[in-house]
Amino acid sequence: MYLLYSLLFTVGAFLSAPYYLLRPGRGRGRSYWSERLGNIPFQEPARGAIWVHSVSLGETLAVAGLVQEIQRKYPERKIYLSHVTPAGREAGEKRLPSIAGRFYLPLDWRWTVRRALARIRPSLLLVVETELWPNLLRAAREAGARVVMVNARLSTRSLKRYQLASSFFRRVLDGVDEVCAQTEEDAERFRRLGAPAHRVRMMGNLKFDAQPPQLGDFARILKAALGLTRRSPVIVAASTMPGEEPLVFKAWDAIRQRHPASLLILAPRHPARVEELTRQMMRELRGFVRRTALPTDQHALAAQLQSKPILILDTVGELAGIFEVADMVFMGGSLVPTGGHNLLEPAYWSKPIIFGPHMENFRDIARRFLDAGAAIEVNSPQELAQAAEKLEDAGERRRLGAAARNVLDRNSGATARTLDLLQKYLESGAPAEALPSREVM
Repeated sequence: MYLLYSLLFTVGAFLSAPYYLLRPGRGRGRSYWSERLGNIPFQEPARGAIWVHSVSLGETLAVAGLVQEIQRKYPERKIYLSHVTPAGREAGEKRLPSIAGRFYLPLDWRWTVRRALARIRPSLLLVVETELWPNLLRAAREAGARVVMVNARLSTRSLKRYQLASSFFRRVLDGVDEVCAQTEEDAERFRRLGAPAHRVRMMGNLKFDAQPPQLGDFARILKAALGLTRRSPVIVAASTMPGEEPLVFKAWDAIRQRHPASLLILAPRHPARVEELTRQMMRELRGFVRRTALPTDQHALAAQLQSKPILILDTVGELAGIFEVADMVFMGGSLVPTGGHNLLEPAYWSKPIIFGPHMENFRDIARRFLDAGAAIEVNSPQELAQAAEKLEDAGERRRLGAAARNVLDRNSGATARTLDLLQKYLESGAPAEALPSREVM
């Protein structure tokens, strides 16, 4: 089965190669592809490092606190962090600057992951969320590393997809020592997929323990500038996805009829889309200013904001702090079927949160917020405008924001529980048991 999987993976890699080779984006130069072929620019002289794989931005932010705790308690252990996306790597550089090294995850061929394993020589591989790379997991165990999935989640859709090859993924999960699931529902899905029941346990969601967002220099200047203007209310549309901005603009047009002085801060999930988005807004004659075009003096910034009703956040890493200036937050990726985004950063600032029906990637978090009366779910631009109208009342905004922060505080603790479980692997140099030999087909 592993040979068949590798053949299918190879076909998929070649078919998708033109897209990735021609796709614009930072970090996809020669070194990117060299690392994806297993040429990791490190060589550990002895076994014992920790390899943490977090595919992108969200996973990196979620696991950052756990990595920092491991660094604090086990300073002698070297930690290497791998990613798939440039956004994840940038987040790792900012949140975890003192780790031993970082690299892009090798493509999931046996020879590429073995090459990386030979360079890092880990005794522990931590895989964040739902990264079931069969050759990586098997090769890590063959190299003597323990394998633990942390903050693991598995959606109903993903379970059905994996169950199309259920016997194969049961074999893949045989090589995982522990599955630390976010929720009991996630734990049960991993058991149904074939993970041994005694290796699966519910630990909670590491994202509830994430470091508080940093206000940042621009957020401080923006806050001061807003104090000099009459722009109100301030609405942040965060992490919007393709096809979602037109829906946001429909709601925004209705909101502006009631509040001509309101300000929309629009933060597309992928800054590479900003050029396309600004062209669309120019065709629609919408007044806007881009963050990168703004002055850094608060008085000059205030003058800009007086004349432009929309601020486009076209930078990476500033959104989390900007939530602090919001009167209300719409969390994007949820009015279109792309799975939603994390609600916890605006909750830290005690902000009222609105989201759409498509929160599949954060279903447990969304449910907790709704059950606690700590967020508003909408299904259309009209309902989004109505929710904003409801939040015109300052008392209702304070109530909803306080409830959101309470959800965040009540659900913390997953980092400490996960660290307790990992202690036996972090304090022991004993290698993992070798996997039983199997036929390749």
